[in-house]
Amino acid sequence: MMRSRKLRIALVGGTGNQGPGLALRWALAGHQVLIGSRRAEKAERVARELSDTLRPLRADYEFGHGVNQEVVGEADVVVFTIPFEGLRPTCEALKDRIRPGTVVLSPVAPMKKTKVGLMPDLPPEGSAAELMANLLPQAKVVSAFQTVSASLLRAIPEPIEGDVVVCGDDEGAKELVMELVEDIPNLRPLDGGPLAYSRVLEALTPLLISMGKRIGNPNLGVKFT
Repeated sequence: MMRSRKLRIALVGGTGNQGPGLALRWALAGHQVLIGSRRAEKAERVARELSDTLRPLRADYEFGHGVNQEVVGEADVVVFTIPFEGLRPTCEALKDRIRPGTVVLSPVAPMKKTKVGLMPDLPPEGSAAELMANLLPQAKVVSAFQTVSASLLRAIPEPIEGDVVVCGDDEGAKELVMELVEDIPNLRPLDGGPLAYSRVLEALTPLLISMGKRIGNPNLGVKFT
């Protein structure tokens, strides 16, 4: 696979759990990363903290930042690093700001607490990614990263062992996301087929979290052999 082109990547909700780790990894790969938030001051603070994190690696890097509505309009790739509960209102708020043809990446995994532990809570559309595709018809939605530990992503510059299944209906968009996976050392992208297979991916996440708690390894991932 060809190495990835240099892209402008906007992280919607980039100040939360999963966004900062992806931001650091893609910044180290040479991409321009924009940290988005509902509050401009929070986006600015986290962008500054992430730049400070890279400084010991002799990486002089300044993250872009702004409210979500601002950063998505400038991006080649938009990544929704938000909880599922906020997905529908966030997509509706940003729909007119995301340019036609933009690749939109969903690592979202709907889940709920039950008596036996975390369980998938997939929407009627089938998956969070399919819901996103319905809400953002002008975008090319791809699903990936549901099974990658957020804390391991932040543990730069350590590599992350594991496979990342990538699902999508647009082959070019899926290829671009697979390149972004390869930009993170030791992660292997695998073509998971059409976007509908996101249902399987998203259902894996609560299993990994619950199993990790039981066996004392909170950073479980997946690897296909």
